[in-house]
This record gives sequence, structure tokens and C-alpha cells, in this order.
Amino acid sequence: MSEFSVESSISDYRNGPEPDLEAAGRLFVERGFRGEASPFWNQTTWTERNATELLHRTFDNFDGGKGDFLSKLQGQLVGAEPDVIILAAELMALVQLPLCNVKATTKRDQINTILSWLDVEFVFPEELDRGLEAGGIFNGGQGYNSRKWHHFVWLARFVQRVRKEPAEVLEKALADPVAFGALTNTVDDQFPGVRFAIEYMVWPNYYEPVISQKHRKLLIEAYAWEIGGPSGSDQIAIAKDLAAIRRTHDFKAGHHVDWYAEPFVNDWLKKTSTKAGQRAWLVRQQQGNQQLLDVWLENNEVSLQASHLGPIEAGSALPAIQSAVESGYDHVDYAERKQLAHSFHRFLTLMGPNDVVFTRRGDELFVGMIDEEAFYLSDEPARFVCRVDWQLTELSANDVDSAILQTFDETGTVVDATAALAALTVLFSDATTKDPAPEAECPSSQDRDTHGEYLRDVEEPFAASLHIERDELQEVVELLRTRRQVVFYGPPGTGKTYLAGKLAKYLATEEHADHVKVVQFHPSYAYEDFFEGYRPAAAEHGQLGFSLEPGPLRRIAAEASAEGNRDKPFFLIIDEMNRGNLAKIFGELYFLLEYRDQSINLQYSPGSTFKLPPNLFIIGTMNTSDRSIAMIDAAIRRRFAFVELHPQEGMIEGLLDRFLEANGKPSLRADLLRALNLEIEGTNRDLMIGPSYFMGKHAESDIGLERIWRYELLPLLEEHYFGRYSREEVHKRFGLTSIRRKAEQLVSRSAADDVAGDGSDFSNEQGQL
Repeated sequence: MSEFSVESSISDYRNGPEPDLEAAGRLFVERGFRGEASPFWNQTTWTERNATELLHRTFDNFDGGKGDFLSKLQGQLVGAEPDVIILAAELMALVQLPLCNVKATTKRDQINTILSWLDVEFVFPEELDRGLEAGGIFNGGQGYNSRKWHHFVWLARFVQRVRKEPAEVLEKALADPVAFGALTNTVDDQFPGVRFAIEYMVWPNYYEPVISQKHRKLLIEAYAWEIGGPSGSDQIAIAKDLAAIRRTHDFKAGHHVDWYAEPFVNDWLKKTSTKAGQRAWLVRQQQGNQQLLDVWLENNEVSLQASHLGPIEAGSALPAIQSAVESGYDHVDYAERKQLAHSFHRFLTLMGPNDVVFTRRGDELFVGMIDEEAFYLSDEPARFVCRVDWQLTELSANDVDSAILQTFDETGTVVDATAALAALTVLFSDATTKDPAPEAECPSSQDRDTHGEYLRDVEEPFAASLHIERDELQEVVELLRTRRQVVFYGPPGTGKTYLAGKLAKYLATEEHADHVKVVQFHPSYAYEDFFEGYRPAAAEHGQLGFSLEPGPLRRIAAEASAEGNRDKPFFLIIDEMNRGNLAKIFGELYFLLEYRDQSINLQYSPGSTFKLPPNLFIIGTMNTSDRSIAMIDAAIRRRFAFVELHPQEGMIEGLLDRFLEANGKPSLRADLLRALNLEIEGTNRDLMIGPSYFMGKHAESDIGLERIWRYELLPLLEEHYFGRYSREEVHKRFGLTSIRRKAEQLVSRSAADDVAGDGSDFSNEQGQL
């Protein structure tokens, strides 16, 4: 274990945790500072002329159209001198080197892509290769990765600044981390991520690999007491304080600590917003009679008018905001006050840094990324403001994914559009870079264009395990792909629930068997049980209160919508579906069953919207002996595809014969089932018995068959024929002895028909001969 002292010498600041990565970054910076030859070829590239030319091509001739960053850069560098192109490759190397969420091969490909535009020979330095293979030191996230243009512009300006400084200033910066920070501080940095990355690579044991300004401030808030308090609020002071905090903790731990690892992360990151994951928000730019977009673009912001609310704090809970709205907006209708409260709550509390925000003007879409939490401005008009980097402007609304456009159909000034986050992420990747996000820790899930992509085809071994023809099962999969909701209906014992469970788990795959949930309807089941409702809960001071709790549909919908799950199928199986009052249970959800691509406001959550995710499939079961499907609400019948499971038709016909043959068993049970159903057929088709009663181990013996008849089938038939046959008549007509006798007659008749058929064929053949 290395020994650390609280007081470190300048040389100690060179020894960072990733020496190969840091050495590669330092190689480009040190050669650039000293005016030495580029690591890529034998001439210097860090010149004022090259930096100015690169800025002219990328900044003055900014390309805000479609296309990825490298494609735009290639067009901007057409006709440029080789040293300008090589400088661009160096800047790409500095931008990409420290990222841990981009593969080494991807980083190398991007650098080589720029170098491929040269018509001169170049070399790829070994130091850079080793640095790329080191893997990276921080996860840039979408915020860092989508700002390559900003990073290039800052680095080019930094090169300009370096060339304006005398040699002694540059040497001092290479010999002293504070002097280096003073130099980087002279270049404006609206998005300082790349500045922090450069400072870290040159002085890795002084500057932190933390590129979030908010995280740096939180670290200071959590640990500044250990160094006697913060020394200032500017970047130089923050860096100095973080270095002192670093020395203290490294000394205590005896090694280089990781702020994002336990137990440190719990000390400081817990102070951040409680919102989970990146989200997307639609904020309408027309508020009242004002069009705000031009002001937003000019000031790099998004705002929400708050003329009567007052300076309530960002992060306030919904009740506090509702109270402020009730006081300040008592002149408007109560329904409008509720809508205002939810809009303010989203803007002040739920929106936050790294979230995507977008708006629309006419047929043009504008997309940006939030940089800071909301704050209050008392100017006229009073408003709340979030700083935004508007990265995509004047996009044609006709060319974007429908998931984005559908959010404009929802009510409210601020709309939670996280369901469209995947489609918005595609816009960012198209406009900046086509890099994949290959690492497991930073996936980029996208909603599928077609629902079928969620479900795999049925394979023969699975169909054989169920003793059902593959084509019959594949037909059900096709129905799920097109309708997303099916109902298995039929008489008892046809395996409706069994088949629903087996098929759902097969389509979800064994790895994700927990993506299948089962709920059973019954006469007292209600919307509050199925979707959401208020339930008793402990409140403050031991009082009993009520809290809004999600039901099984809302819970599984949330799982299916979660980041990382959006490309995986989820299944909700509703057993005994027709035993419940379906109109009462589904309520306004009827609409979503038919219009899956739209969202609705909810009766218990009017301030929020809900939509069924496209990767959630519903399989219901209905027992036709309980209630004919003809009696089912017509609205439900229109929204589900109905698949009959009947002992004498479709995929269940002959299933028991196939089961017995596959297991080497005699056909007696299949013969008994046929005889029983033929006897029932004349009275009620929906009362026929399914094969599952005869597929258990206990059905293989005569005693087992007696028990099945006595305790399962006859009581069921007594109920079905109540009022038509007496108990004695049911037992006489459908008892095992009677059905066995009829089964023997059927078998004998079938055998005789086969013999007669063979003879007839022979006679015909003889006659023909």
C-alpha cells in the first residue's frame, strides 16, 4: 500500500490512478505548450493560425443541420491544411481519452477517421494506444458526449490562448497545477467538462476526475469542514479545496479514494435531487399571449411564468407549491390552479440537470439539455428559469418520431415526456455522433418501431413440450404482435391459465421470468385494486392517513417503462377475467387498450398522464362455463383478440391423444374424454371438459379416474345442469361407468369403421382391376 502524506509536493500531483491515460493526455498538451512536433507527425500544430482557422471553420461556419458530428466536421475541414486537420485529431483525442463509457476501439476509430482525411503520412503514437486501452476515468454521460462541438471550440480557443502566453508562463503551468488552472481559467467555459478533463490529465493528483460542476460543489459541501471550510466559490478555489480534501482522504485511506464508490458516495451524493434517472420534458414556449422561444435561445434558458407565485424554493414539495398557488392564483378556476401547481412542481422539483427539454414553434422542433436547477427571477414578468444548452434547433417536426409529437397532445405547460426520451436521444446521436453506448453501465435503450420486435418466434421444441402444433402457437404470437392483448376462452380444463403462463414465460425468456405477473379478477375487484387507489397508511404523529398506492397494472407498466427494460417484453396475465366487472375495473384505461400510442389523465392523479408501454402485453383467460363471452362488455371485446381453446377444435383438439402418445401411455383417458364431451355436446357446447383433468399422474390408475369423476367432474356437471337434471340423472348419464361403456362403444365402432373402410377400398381396387 502506498503511503500518503497530507502535505504533498508538486511531483506527487503527477502520479494519478491511470498513468497510461494521463500520460497520453499530457503528451499532447506538453508538446503543444512547448511548440514541439505533434505526436501524429513531424510538425507543430498548436499554432495561433491553426487554431484560428479551426475556429473559423467550426464556430464561424457552424453547421446546425442534420448529421453526426464527424460528418459535419469533415465537411467543414474540406480544403483545410494538413496541420489544421491534425490539430482537430489531437483535440478529438483529448476529448475522448478520459471517457470510460466509450470503448477504446470507438475512440480510436473516431481519431483515425479525422486522420484519414489527410493526404500526408502520419503515425499513431504508442502512448495514445496505451492511453485508449486504459479504459477511461469518468463517465461523460449524454451531456458530455453530445457537446463535442462545444469541447472543440473551447480547446481551439485554449490553443489560441496558449500561443499568446510567453514561454515562461507556459513552463510554469506545466510545473505547477495552480498555475495551470489559472491559465485554463482565462478561457470562457460555458460547459467546462473538457476543461476539467484536461486539468485532470495534466495534473491527475491535484484536479479531480469530476466533470459535473454540481458534483464538485456537493463534494465541497460534504467535506469542506475537514479543511477548515471552503476558501472561495470560483473554479480555482474549488479545485484547491478539492485537492486538500483529496489529500486528507487519501492519507486516511492509504490509497487513492473513489468519490463515486462506497462509502464516500453516500456522504455527498445523497444530497442531490431525489429524481431517478434522466427524464425528458416538453415546456410550451407560448405561455399566455407571449412567445418565449427567442428569449430562451438568446439567453440559453427555459422559463415558466410565475407572476403571482412568489419566490418559492426550487425542490419544494407539491403540497408547498399547491399552497403557494392557492394563495397567489385565487383569482383563477380551481381546476386551473391544480394544473398550475403540477406544472410548477415539475419545473421546480422534478426537472433537473442532464434532463432533456424540448418545445415547438410551428413545424419546427427545438431540443436542449438542462444544465442547472431552476431559480427565481423577479424581473417583469416574474419567472422561474433553468439554464439550457439548446443543441438542436429548427428541426422539422415532420421528420421526428411520433412518440415525440404525441406529447404535444397532452395538456399542461410542462409535460413529462420521458416516454419519448429514447426518440429524443436518437436525435442527439444523429446530430452529434454515431457512437454506440456499448458499456453496460450506460445503456441507450430505444423504443422499438414495431411491437413484433419484442417477441421471438415459437420454436418446435417449445411447441412439442406443450403438445400443441407450432403454427397454432405462432398464430397467438402474431396476434400479440399486432393487438398486444389476447384472451384465451373456453370450457374448464382446457389449460387456459397454464398456456398463458407458459407462453408468457417463453416469450419473456427464462432470464426474465420475473417480467410475467398474474392477477385474478373476481366480483369485488375494482379499479383501485387493479390500477391505483388510496389505501390506509401511517401518517405523522402516529395518525392514520391515506396514500395513493399503485396496483399490479401500474407497477408492471412502470417496470416495463424503466430505463434498460424498454426493449424487453413484459406480460400481465389476467386470470378469470370475466368474473370481474370489467367496465368498473378498467375505467378510463379502456381508451389506452385501443390507443396504445396515446396517454390519458388519471382519475386519482389528474396532474399526471399515463400510457401503456408498447412492450407490455396482456393475456386474459375466460371460462365460458361461468359466463358466455357473448355477455362480455362489447368495448372489451373490441380491444382484445379472442382465441378459443376448445376440446374439439383448434389447438386443444387431440391434445390429450398427443400427450398420451408422447409419454407412451394407453389411449383410455382420451377415449373417456371424447365420450364424455360427445354426451355433453347435445346440451351445451360451452360445458365440455378440457384435457387437463386427465393429464396428471393421478389419472393413470382406475382409482385416480374414480376420484377425478367423483370429486371434480360430477360436482362440476351437477352445477352446470342444475335445474335441468336431478343429481341422480347427472350421475347416471355422466358417471364413469356410463362414460366408460360409451367410450368402449366408440372405440369398437371406430375399429369397425376402419375395417369396413379397408374392405371398401379393397373392393374398389378389385373392381377397378
